[in-house]
Amino acid sequence: MDHSAHTGDALFNTRLNSRHLMVMFWCSMLMLFDGYDLVIYGSILPQLMHDWQLSPVTAGFIGSSALFGMMVGALTLGSSSDRFGRRRIILLSLVLFGIAAFGNAFCTNTTEFALCRFMTGLGLGAMVPNIVALVTEMSPHSKRNIMVTIMLSFFSVGGVIAALTGKAITPEFGWRANFLIAGIPLLFFPVFYKWLPESISYLVAQKRFAQVEPVLRKYAPDFQGTAASLAAGEEDVEKARVRAVELFSHGRLLDTLFLWVAFGMCMLMVYGLNTWLPKLMAANGYSLGSSLSFLITLNVGAVIGGLCSGWLADRYGGKPTLILFFVVAAVSIGLLGYKQSPIVVNVLLMAAGATTIGTLCIAHAFAAQLYPAGIRSTGVGWAAAAGRFGAMAGPALGGYLLSQKFPISFSFLVFAVPGVVAAIAVLLISSRRVRAENPLHTLASHAK
Repeated sequence: MDHSAHTGDALFNTRLNSRHLMVMFWCSMLMLFDGYDLVIYGSILPQLMHDWQLSPVTAGFIGSSALFGMMVGALTLGSSSDRFGRRRIILLSLVLFGIAAFGNAFCTNTTEFALCRFMTGLGLGAMVPNIVALVTEMSPHSKRNIMVTIMLSFFSVGGVIAALTGKAITPEFGWRANFLIAGIPLLFFPVFYKWLPESISYLVAQKRFAQVEPVLRKYAPDFQGTAASLAAGEEDVEKARVRAVELFSHGRLLDTLFLWVAFGMCMLMVYGLNTWLPKLMAANGYSLGSSLSFLITLNVGAVIGGLCSGWLADRYGGKPTLILFFVVAAVSIGLLGYKQSPIVVNVLLMAAGATTIGTLCIAHAFAAQLYPAGIRSTGVGWAAAAGRFGAMAGPALGGYLLSQKFPISFSFLVFAVPGVVAAIAVLLISSRRVRAENPLHTLASHAK
């Protein structure tokens, strides 16, 4: 399709300005809150299990409830933005997850706590696809990859903050104080309401051309066409987008299934480790304080991995990079089950964080290469949704392993196996189907 025919291309030749950076900044802050809210549970889990006398299985179920909420949120509210608008869904999600996370501080039993975690996940699951879409659609084409990658990396920054606050605040003020901090995003609602724009592609799709013109002047001042001209050819793309059956036809069935397996295994490692790492390391003989420090190290590694994965994929291709990352993840996680020197254990944790949490960014980019433009958003969206089953399994699996009192080395080996499975799944995906262009070129198109 000609560039002028696609809604996202109003910003094709636009130079970066402060408006674009402002959108990236505020969406990065939302991504930071996402990372904080999902990692905080792992950092307060040892104290919560002690205070409420929770079994590992119950604690694992509570951890999975947020991930189940994320899947439900992504498949319902997250995909309804084509009807209601990106901005409206993001603001609604902010209120929903902010209130629910804040509410965790006042829960008195496991049912209330799990319900608040589910509602937190519901809001985050709806928000994340839309902030990725918004940054994509409101960024200059030449800066799109780096801006989306920077924004996604703030998930790990939020995880680092969660681990730091868990270590610093919980001993002094109790675990509930961490969830009071989780309510801070609510205070910024007026700022988000003022600064978040509606995406041009949504306004064009709704044929609200009068509202498109002022947005174009701010975000695409060099664009020479009209709002109406952007709608040309959009109808055919929209028709193709809804044909989910296309994911399994034309020889794509096995590639789609292998992709789903890779996403599921990756998310199992990500959320299993972030939930149970402090408890597993404490069971392996480390003090609780150092165990929480390990959670910080894991997420610092994730920041580095997320940023490096894009560079490696640009240079060597998405498929080899993913296989390498999954193999390193399996090896590093497996070795964590054995007593190591402080230097070695921190290197292993950074490697594990870089190649699990840090892999999710490039996994989305790789998925986008497998499908033609008309079904790309559906393909990546469904892969991410399938991955949520792995995300839900991670915390539950950790709870089961601890409840059975298996050797800690065995528990870490179980969490390492998904890395091997994911590497094999990516290896089996047809190389001829992976497009030869820049692996990050279509990173955020999945959210459109």
